[in-house]
Amino acid sequence: MMRILLIGGGHTHVVALRRLASMKPAGLDIHLVSPEPSTSYSGLLPGHIAGHWPRTALEIPLHPLCHTSGTILHTTRATALDPSARIAGLDNGRELAFDYASLDIGAIAAVDAPEGLAAVGIPVKPLGPFADQWSAFVSSVEASASPPCAAVIGAGTAGVELALSMKYRLDSLGQSNPPRVALIERGKVLLPGGNSSMRGQLEKELKRAGVTVSKGEPVADADGTCVRLASGMSVPASFVALATGARPQSWLAGTGLALHDGFVSVGPTLQSISHPHVFACGDTAHLTFSPRPKAGVFAVRQGAVLAEQIVRLAANRPLSEYSPQTDYLKLVSLGRRRAIAEKWGISLNLPGMWALKRHIDFDFMKGARD
Repeated sequence: MMRILLIGGGHTHVVALRRLASMKPAGLDIHLVSPEPSTSYSGLLPGHIAGHWPRTALEIPLHPLCHTSGTILHTTRATALDPSARIAGLDNGRELAFDYASLDIGAIAAVDAPEGLAAVGIPVKPLGPFADQWSAFVSSVEASASPPCAAVIGAGTAGVELALSMKYRLDSLGQSNPPRVALIERGKVLLPGGNSSMRGQLEKELKRAGVTVSKGEPVADADGTCVRLASGMSVPASFVALATGARPQSWLAGTGLALHDGFVSVGPTLQSISHPHVFACGDTAHLTFSPRPKAGVFAVRQGAVLAEQIVRLAANRPLSEYSPQTDYLKLVSLGRRRAIAEKWGISLNLPGMWALKRHIDFDFMKGARD
């Protein structure tokens, strides 16, 4: 039998397993390696931070997906890969051989920060631990053990969503000490490289919510009570979120795979350009043929492609090619039950956008859990 080793429980592998459960290809021995028995869905994180749904709403259990697709789940972490020998090393000391492997291990927060900030800041990725830390902070605020002051470092889309969601949640606690949330960006604009229409609308939302915005302000230091900026200004913060972009998992550098800025370089079939029996997808991959930002929408779309590739491998058929969309609908949560939609350079802040985002996210979760 052909052994397929799926490394990581990211969005692409979740969708691929769901598709394989319905396709039921013969002649395959499929294994999934994941450090946790469930995976967190990024689309629902802002709503959880804002307090709209519980922590459990984010989780996709992997056991049911593996059961229905005939996949063996290994609840451990991959720490090494030898693509030439076709062996993966696990942190439980075992090794797993494979005929074909797929990497969907995500990315981690790019923490290029002063020592103090690196010590107290909480990276947004991985999502699960971040959500747990936020829940603990909210409980501490409710018990009057911590002041309701938070800061988000990095004003990309994720940073803006988090700042608005945090402010909404802290406001809802009804504390006598007024909540304070700051959004700090070392560059001169919000949403670096983003759409000007979306930027303008989000700036209005941040002002409406009472989020303090600092632009062109590198962080000089931080401790458990405040963030100090290079200008000398001190920002109160008992909780500091690091939404500072993504960097690859460090162990990929030792695999011998062709990499681009540490991410696995793949061609249109999602195969490594140096080792075609290794696939990479989601945030783990760099699409050499059509570079795209690290966004969940691409990871989800790649799931169906990866499942099709696995079926074709089993049948000894030529592989298909993935063509990523050039534009996609972006739905940005505003903390309160509102969202801004943007596509084709046009952004809309309408009541129905929140309902649309909620429908898309929970429909994905329903499919992943069924």
